[in-house]
Amino acid sequence: MPYQRLPYADWGWAELRAVLAAICCGRIRRGPGARQLTDGLAKLLNVPQVLAVNSGRTALRIGLEAMIQLRPGRNEVIVPAFICPAVIEVVNSLGLLPLAAEVGADLNLDPGACAQRIGSRTLAIIVAHMYGCPAQIEAFETLASTAGVFLVDDAAQVVGESVGGRMLGTFGDFGVLSFAQSKCVVTGESGGGGALICHENELLPLARVRVEALPPAGGRLRALAAFVWNYLLESHTASLSYRWQRLRQQVLGGRSRALVPRRIANLDARLAMVQLNSLSRRREQRLRILGHYADALASVGGSWHMPQFSPGRYLARVMVSMPPGIDLASCQRQLRQESVCTRQGYATYSGGPCSARGSPDLGTRLIELPAYADMTAQDVAEVCQRLQRVAAAYRKCIANCQDGDDHERRYQ
Repeated sequence: MPYQRLPYADWGWAELRAVLAAICCGRIRRGPGARQLTDGLAKLLNVPQVLAVNSGRTALRIGLEAMIQLRPGRNEVIVPAFICPAVIEVVNSLGLLPLAAEVGADLNLDPGACAQRIGSRTLAIIVAHMYGCPAQIEAFETLASTAGVFLVDDAAQVVGESVGGRMLGTFGDFGVLSFAQSKCVVTGESGGGGALICHENELLPLARVRVEALPPAGGRLRALAAFVWNYLLESHTASLSYRWQRLRQQVLGGRSRALVPRRIANLDARLAMVQLNSLSRRREQRLRILGHYADALASVGGSWHMPQFSPGRYLARVMVSMPPGIDLASCQRQLRQESVCTRQGYATYSGGPCSARGSPDLGTRLIELPAYADMTAQDVAEVCQRLQRVAAAYRKCIANCQDGDDHERRYQ
């Protein structure tokens, strides 16, 4: 079976032409792309203004800074217990206290659990649509309005999906988009782009001033080369990239370059527009692949399931819950040897006495499976069969070890 890769990005000739055009015209950092992107997003989302920046983190940071300015006496932000670590990092970096609230079986923040965490010092609620699965955002909008707190509609992992006739990212006081790898719209890595979705409210002028004060975009060719090497050519460079990361870790330790808030680069804005133009096609491809996985997982038997799957629902990633008793890291290593690339889900954030409902370790049992654009039903079936085979081999190994221990104790 050929190498089964993760869906870091779905790029074609249109994206490559955009890259070459920006390079040949000398418009990598500056150009009309940012204005064209924000106008296009504002029209798509039906909002008064969108502010483009160099990452989803920057967008979230600017929005929270505006909230702090309006309500300086509040310092608590409610977040889902299952959330991208970048969100927690941004909240902490501003001197705010992230309070985790329980998530439901769909991995999204539970409104009831969130309501119990609201207090007199609550500044905002951040509601993420985890892996593209829509949260109960209408309920949160009502909850936030009643409680008198801000609401952040974190649509970093989903663009173009709607609930009740409104686009995700347009609920609450402001929304956030990200254009990093593995998102709906992918422009690259390391500051590839993001956006702040704004409404006509008291936050808009404060956020606009902050974005206008940002420094221009930095150089993007190095980040583009790293993106192409690490993601688009992953099936050929995975082994070399792994060795390079190990060497870098040994030399530099845990240090990494902090992402400096900046404006979006012209190159990234042009790429984002190309990706938006193909959004409908790529959505249909993902729905087809999700359907194949639902059928294949049902055919292999066992307790495998996609906790967020529903027919016709777009998901940014194919996340599968491993049966209890399976060591995820061991299975990942074996699957890699069988040419199946996987990735673990986020670790549950421990910022409070909360968990994934009914399953405290749900986050540690989630594994992302390949879902690239041209994946066929046969490819999906082979991935699921290998997943089942590796898990069965692991169970057998554990059972044999336990039998050996029992046998040794019996004759001691």
